[in-house]
Amino acid sequence: MQLKKLELNQTTNSQAAENANLEYINSVCRHQQMKEVINDETTVSVFPYANILDNQKRMLFPQSTLEELQLYTSQIEWQSSIEEAVKIFKDNSILPGIIINQGHEFVGIISRRLFFEYMSRPHSWQLFSKLPISAIYQLTKKETIILPINTQIVEAAKLCLQRSPELLYEPIAVEDRQGKYKILDVHHLMTAQSEIHESLTAALMQTEFKYRCIYENAVDGIFQSTPDGRYITVNPALARIYGYSSPEEMINSITNIAKQVYVDPNCRARFVAAVQKKGSISQFEAQVYRQDKSIIWISENARAVYHQDGSLLYYEGTVEDITERKQAEVALRESEAKLRQQAKELADALQLLKQTQAQLIQTEKMSTLGQLLAGVAHEINNPVNSISNNLPHLTQYVQGLLELLAIYDRTFNQETPEISAKKAEIEFEYLQEDLPQIMSAMLAGSERIREIALSLRNFSRMDEGKKKFADIHKGIESTLLILHHRLKAKGDRPEIQIIRKYADLPQIKCALGQLSQVFINLLGNSIDALEQRINENDPNAAAPTIWITTEIVDDNWVRIRFADNGQGIAEANLCQLFEPFYTTKPLGKGTGLGLSISKQIITEKHGGKIECHSKIGEGAEFLIELPLSQSE
Repeated sequence: MQLKKLELNQTTNSQAAENANLEYINSVCRHQQMKEVINDETTVSVFPYANILDNQKRMLFPQSTLEELQLYTSQIEWQSSIEEAVKIFKDNSILPGIIINQGHEFVGIISRRLFFEYMSRPHSWQLFSKLPISAIYQLTKKETIILPINTQIVEAAKLCLQRSPELLYEPIAVEDRQGKYKILDVHHLMTAQSEIHESLTAALMQTEFKYRCIYENAVDGIFQSTPDGRYITVNPALARIYGYSSPEEMINSITNIAKQVYVDPNCRARFVAAVQKKGSISQFEAQVYRQDKSIIWISENARAVYHQDGSLLYYEGTVEDITERKQAEVALRESEAKLRQQAKELADALQLLKQTQAQLIQTEKMSTLGQLLAGVAHEINNPVNSISNNLPHLTQYVQGLLELLAIYDRTFNQETPEISAKKAEIEFEYLQEDLPQIMSAMLAGSERIREIALSLRNFSRMDEGKKKFADIHKGIESTLLILHHRLKAKGDRPEIQIIRKYADLPQIKCALGQLSQVFINLLGNSIDALEQRINENDPNAAAPTIWITTEIVDDNWVRIRFADNGQGIAEANLCQLFEPFYTTKPLGKGTGLGLSISKQIITEKHGGKIECHSKIGEGAEFLIELPLSQSE
């Protein structure tokens, strides 16, 4: 190394001149050494760094932050010499810059590139070597990006690339969680961002390949369609479902999904409306045409895809061929319907069998009872007729004898002691008064017996199905006569009152014996309800009463009402009241057939109607309507 010789002015003090010359020589030596460092830096490169990610053990992800990168903490004070900065850069060949502080406050960063760029210029060392680092910082000062340490690497790279070209490779200041500042090399940041981009690209390609395989090999059809009804993309499965040889053929052939695909053109409108309303739709089932015009069933799952501005881009979804399932469902429904029908028919047949069996038993009982009653009525009727026929004559004879005795008394005024004793013994005067009354009572009793025998005879004909013109009122009265023993008072139980409100009814063609059975069932139920209410011993309860009302309705119908003030029937029981074997009475007190048979007699035998109106605590009313004119 050649040192430039310097001419020194002569001085009177030779020793001082010699010292000054020695100091200058040393300064020039240090200057020459620094120039060598600077020349070495500029000769090698502005970025003489090795691959700073070679030692990166950790895999980076899109969410990775600056905390996972290598950060530098080299710092220098604001008034430190430039020589100290050169030494720091020389000691760390990959250091991208130095943090400059002023009294422990962050001032900025001086980058390696700008520092050596300025220091390598001619005469820079002579100008700056004795100055503090602040002098060159003022000249090289550029806008510095300061980022939090939790900033994502991808976001930091994006911010760096937005800088002007001359600042593109300037280092970045990173503030950690304790508020301290570190330096991040932009080359390191870009390498990390590149690594993330490469991993994302590889993952994306792998995912795209996987989903492309799924798309191409899926069993279900996959589609995208425009809002106006054209297919954008379809997979091979959808093309096969619709009978096309390829997706391209299907896309080119179908230009209007509503008219060309759906059997019902309105299906597309319903599909679109449902998707737009909810954003997506599941299991939208419809019939569609295949290419050969055959019809199949499909099930669609789809959603609407929108642009960022809210405009609709397209619909996408899947299609499943459910034709076989639909056919199986139809077959299953038909089989179920057939089985249900068979089960219903079997249940109806069983119920009818039970009902018929019960009715046969009931009919047999009634027939046996009728025969018994007919025999009893016949046996009673013969002696009663004899009594009834002879009583008028007997009354006449007794009256004649009494008159004869009176004539004897008037003719023969004197009575023998024997006659007087006999009159006193038999209470002759009382006998004269009481005997006619006895005869009258006997006559009334015989008439009553004749009426009872007649009622028994009528009741014994209940199994007769032949219709004849009859008086409904007589049928009701015959029934009341038979039930008289249940109506009269018994011990503490008061008599059940019967209030009749009969209209002037014509005779109607009916099976009066069967109607009498209906009247007995209804009146018997009313008596049971009244007795149950009486047993509750309610002192405020009204007198037990049954109202029987008849009237003409619309000139074509006879209406008969049986009402009572008993306990009433719960509304839940009314709908089952006329079903066979259904009863509201305690166990052992009812068969559940009375009202069922009554309904059958009224509706099937007479073409009439029967219904019940009741509320708990308000009694019950049974209403019967019979047509005035009936067929056989």
